[in-house]
Amino acid sequence: MNNEGNETADWSMSDIEALSEGEFENMMNEVHEAMGLSTSIDDGLPTFSHDILRLEIHGPHENHLSVIDVPGIFKTTTPGLTTKADIVLVRDMVLSYMRNPRSIMLAVVPANVDIATQEIIEIARELDPDGQRTLRILTKPDLVDEGAEDKIIELVERKPETQGLGWVVVKNLGQKDLHDSSKIRDIEEKKFRSSPPWSRLSKQNYGIEALGWRLQALLASNVRREFPKVSFLCRG
Repeated sequence: MNNEGNETADWSMSDIEALSEGEFENMMNEVHEAMGLSTSIDDGLPTFSHDILRLEIHGPHENHLSVIDVPGIFKTTTPGLTTKADIVLVRDMVLSYMRNPRSIMLAVVPANVDIATQEIIEIARELDPDGQRTLRILTKPDLVDEGAEDKIIELVERKPETQGLGWVVVKNLGQKDLHDSSKIRDIEEKKFRSSPPWSRLSKQNYGIEALGWRLQALLASNVRREFPKVSFLCRG
């Protein structure tokens, strides 16, 4: 774990060959205890922390990426769960990463909401006006109202020069499917795209595999752009 950039030895776990759902749940319970975070409503413990849990996954087929999963920005408190201080803490945390010119911003928005009203899209536009480090991700396409699918597809398939890096549609398992062992995420995602009108989505704009390739390309582009600056600093 991290505390505002400083390594701590409060909790660690290593040499795990596979992380099952049960093991991950046990791990997160230990992490919550080490961080002093809330595990139930009204237990008096904070919901958010400046501490950072770092999970490293190594393997010959793993992508070379560092992904930082930050909380979603919110404006309304929940009694017994979040406070006004949490609103400020989360917003400052998210903006600190978004302001970093080397960060690739993944702006995740559900497809079944009014995208124009999503604050994260507006913040990303302000911090990255050229859209060269903002990749927008649409989730929950299966919840889009019938008849509204064409607008979503038109938005996603629009030429990249009109919206920076563009959009990628990702379909994860719903709550019901998560408890069905016969449902395999990647298979269900591919099956969904095979049904109209979603079959009109291009391969580069749909699915977790497409997202992985896009991120790898963005990472390589970032390295090429930032490496001369690092080299310059070393010479200085």
